[in-house]
Amino acid sequence: MLATLDAHAHLDPSRGADELSASGAVLAMSLSLDEAERALQRSDPLIAWGVGCHPRFPRAQAGFDAQRFRSLAERTAIVGEVGLDTGSRVPLETQLKTFRQVLEIAAGMPRLVSIHSYRATSMVLDELEHCPVAIPVLHGWFGNVAETKRAVELGCYFSIHSQVARQSKFHNHVPLERVLVESDHGYNDPPAAIPCRVEWVEYLVAQQYGLEVEELRRVVWNNFTRTVHETDTAHLLSKSLVKIAEGL
Repeated sequence: MLATLDAHAHLDPSRGADELSASGAVLAMSLSLDEAERALQRSDPLIAWGVGCHPRFPRAQAGFDAQRFRSLAERTAIVGEVGLDTGSRVPLETQLKTFRQVLEIAAGMPRLVSIHSYRATSMVLDELEHCPVAIPVLHGWFGNVAETKRAVELGCYFSIHSQVARQSKFHNHVPLERVLVESDHGYNDPPAAIPCRVEWVEYLVAQQYGLEVEELRRVVWNNFTRTVHETDTAHLLSKSLVKIAEGL
């Protein structure tokens, strides 16, 4: 049976390998460069660890260094979580400086980039228009219909979690080939909860597009596989992940 694929979750890199093995296939986002440094020392069969700098965390933003980010990004297929958030305590000027450096590096080093855009949907699209990246993935997208259409035109993918899975803008305006699903799993929750949560999102999204859950899961894997091909990053993923992706 095809494993679930969670396109955006947060896993504690200090957890044991046995515990994380229960999470299914996961694109695991980091909040800071320090966390990414620890995570990228691991070699979990079904987890791709990302390098990020979350816009809501002052310490992460203050500790961002472009050269260090570049060095870490060279070791992984995934950049995330990055982005903008006007509800953050971090000054928007600081967030923009970090996000622009991330986009500039990712533009020259193609990666899947998982982007946070809370209360900043239009600003994020402005930045992507100014500095396009190969695979922008809008995580937990709450943009309106016009913004969603604009995001599709900019080549964005959408990783959908349960809070927004029922919104009609997805099946009305987002092509199925741009859809991923996510749990947005938190550090304090058991990793074994991820597959169940993703299955619920799969069910909701499948209903939107008139598909069976198994069909939707295969679509999600095919979409992820396409991002890997377009960024030429298969060599940065585990053999187990590549085997699933290439075996579809």
